[in-house]
Amino acid sequence: MESAVITVRDVWRAALPEGTELLGGGAGLDRRVEWATTLRTRPPAFEAIKGGEMALVTVASIRLLDERLDLADVMNGLAEKGGVAVAVVGDASPASLGVAERRLMPLLRLPDGAHVSEMQQSVVRFIVEQRTVLHERAQLLQMELMQLALGGAGADAIVRRLGEITGRAVAWHDGSGRLRCVVGDLPSGVRDALGNGEELLRWAAGQTVPAADPPVNEFGLPRGRSRLVAPIPGRDGVHGFVSLIAEEHQLGQLDRVAVARGASACAIELDRERAVLRARDDLEGELVAALLDGSYGSEEGAAERARRLGFELGQRFSVLVIRGRNAGTAALDTVTVTARRCLARSASGSLLANHDGAVCAVVLEAVTDGEDHTRLVAEALRADCAAALRDEVIVGVGRARSGAQGVRQSHREAEHALRISTRLKAPRWVATFADLGLHRVLVAMTQHSEMEDFYQQTAGALVAYDERTGSGLMETLDAFFHCHGSPTDTAQRLHLHRNTVLYRLRRIEEIGGLRLDDAAVRLNLHLCLRIRDVLPAATGSRAAAR
Repeated sequence: MESAVITVRDVWRAALPEGTELLGGGAGLDRRVEWATTLRTRPPAFEAIKGGEMALVTVASIRLLDERLDLADVMNGLAEKGGVAVAVVGDASPASLGVAERRLMPLLRLPDGAHVSEMQQSVVRFIVEQRTVLHERAQLLQMELMQLALGGAGADAIVRRLGEITGRAVAWHDGSGRLRCVVGDLPSGVRDALGNGEELLRWAAGQTVPAADPPVNEFGLPRGRSRLVAPIPGRDGVHGFVSLIAEEHQLGQLDRVAVARGASACAIELDRERAVLRARDDLEGELVAALLDGSYGSEEGAAERARRLGFELGQRFSVLVIRGRNAGTAALDTVTVTARRCLARSASGSLLANHDGAVCAVVLEAVTDGEDHTRLVAEALRADCAAALRDEVIVGVGRARSGAQGVRQSHREAEHALRISTRLKAPRWVATFADLGLHRVLVAMTQHSEMEDFYQQTAGALVAYDERTGSGLMETLDAFFHCHGSPTDTAQRLHLHRNTVLYRLRRIEEIGGLRLDDAAVRLNLHLCLRIRDVLPAATGSRAAAR
């Protein structure tokens, strides 16, 4: 463990006399102080500077060293050698205030009558004592928190114990910046402010986060509160954040050490949890893949594998298929992670896996007060995944089934619902097979060549003509039927002139050799329009080739 970090802020609060005020350079108050030195009246101005020193200076003595120098020159020279702060007796020039701000070097003014030699001794004594005390306390703290982590107590238990040891309120955010846990009483405005993790994510993005000694930063909060934050290090980035919250100016060096050790302990626990989850995800993926391709062996064996994962195949469930418009690997990973979080929150039991460029979820039905639980879960999945991707997401939902074979059947229905919905002019972002109506019958007949033959015989010429010319005859026909055979309403629906619609209807009769005033013909064409929704897109190309 590194020696305890003592900051300019710590020295100001604890080692300098009451009445010491900050004149400038406040952005550097969290810089590390290693030692204290005083200005000499003969060269060299300071004894050997190794970096991290706070200089105590009597402004009037600067001229004794060199008549050409002023406080700004002394501060610049100190900063170039690694000095971090200056405390003065006397007045500071405007130029020195500018140096303080530019160099992030806190400039403090000591009360009149203070002796810099006594102040140096006070600061050095404080540093030595604090290092000893903080090192001992940090070791005890680390030992206790690490015992919890190695014992598998869980991150919540570590956070609670950290609050008990420090007497502070403690917050834990996950790797996405979402607030997971708060221990201790906080005013509502402060608790609400903790919910915004964007500030933490932006800060962590520019930090190096060693596992044994993560960085610590202080952030302001409403109502006179402040928090010390340390990122939870992980093998693949930051896994979250631990915060200690107290009133402004109450958070000291022990709190800095405590929050860093708490983050390190949480890192061990979260790494262990992630390893367990990865193993479970692998088992889950293998089981879902076997259920979908039929390679699961016996029903009893599949049921036992599912039971070990906390899922009962004997209960009724539905399969949900989630697809984003972007089918890339990164997008699929985002959908998978988001869907897993959503299901943990909204589903009573589920299995999840990637399959064929989409995310497949097997979700148990739940008893609700007249509400369609599966649809609610599907809508939550769509909303969360769309927000995570910042793109369109569609969810297909199969009918409720049970047993190992039911997974494959419900999955096939979910895929059909998804595919049909994407071909509709007004796609449903949550498409359930049970709501497909006539399409359900047609989907069941897609394996029969008679249906495609009927489609080609009845509408093939129109489809081929549209393929060659882009005339939109099939679209016009669909709108015509939707408007109950009214050319005027059809024109309004398609934003066309009524004469254009009448011309297209005549062309439909001419090209297809049809009479639209024949009820049987209209029924056949209406059926072909619905068949078109379920047939593969390549069917139109085959029609054009004939």
